[in-house]
Amino acid sequence: MAGESGGYAAPDDLGALRALLDANPGAAILAGGQSLLPSLRGKASPLFVDIGRIAALKTIEIEGDHVRVGAGVTLAALARHPATAGGFAEAIGFVGNVTIRNRATVGGCLAWADPRGELPLVLLALGGTVVTDRREIAMESFITGPSRTALEPGEVIVAAAFETGRKFAFEELLVRNSTGRAVVAAACERVGDAMRYTVSGLVDRPVRSGPIAGDPGPWLDDLLVQFPVLADASSPDYRRRVVHALALRARERA
Repeated sequence: MAGESGGYAAPDDLGALRALLDANPGAAILAGGQSLLPSLRGKASPLFVDIGRIAALKTIEIEGDHVRVGAGVTLAALARHPATAGGFAEAIGFVGNVTIRNRATVGGCLAWADPRGELPLVLLALGGTVVTDRREIAMESFITGPSRTALEPGEVIVAAAFETGRKFAFEELLVRNSTGRAVVAAACERVGDAMRYTVSGLVDRPVRSGPIAGDPGPWLDDLLVQFPVLADASSPDYRRRVVHALALRARERA
C-alpha cells in the first residue's frame, strides 16, 4: 500500500526504493524504527517505506584496509564483526540495551543524527564517510546539529565506510535507565607522539580534534565558542569537566 498520507511499502531493491520515494516525497524510511516511531506519536502517519527486505543494504564488505557497512546492518551485527574489534565494538556496546542494538541500524542511527550518538562519534573518529545514493559525505560535514544532517531531500543513506585496523580508546558517561542515554563521550587515538580526540554531548554535533600533544582542555574550551552548546539538563560547565576527565582517561588507554 502506498500513498503520501499513511500506508506501508517494503521494496525489494534500491531501484524500487528510489521509485517509491520519488512518487511519495513525504514518505519516511523505516529501518529499525527505534527513534523514528516514538517521534511520530500524536502526528499524522506518513507512508512508511521499510528497507528491511533490501539485501544490498545488509552487507559488510572489506576491501583492503577499508570496510563498507550497509545502512540496514544492525548495530549488534556490526559489533560482532571482526572489522570493529576493540574500541569500535566497545562504543557500540554503550548504545541503549540489547533489544535496541538488535533493531537499530547503521543508516537509522546516522539519519537520526543524535549529537550524543556513539556510532556518529566513532565514524568521525575514524575519518569515516556516509555513502548515499548520490554521493559520499565526510562525517566531519554530515551532522550539522541535533537531528540535522547534510542530506538533501530524498537522498538515501546506503552505507557507511571507514578504515579498519585503527585503534582508539572510548569512554562515556551514561544515564543508566532502560535505554541508557549518553551524556558525554570521548574517544582518543594515538597519532605519533600526539593524541587525536573526538567528543560528543558537549556541543550540537560530535567534533574531532587535530593532533594534540598536551592537555585537550583548551581545545574543549574552544569548542564551546565555535559551536552552539548542546541543550541538556546538565550545565555546559559540568559536561565540559566530565568530557575532559573522560578524554584524559581514554588517553591513558590509547
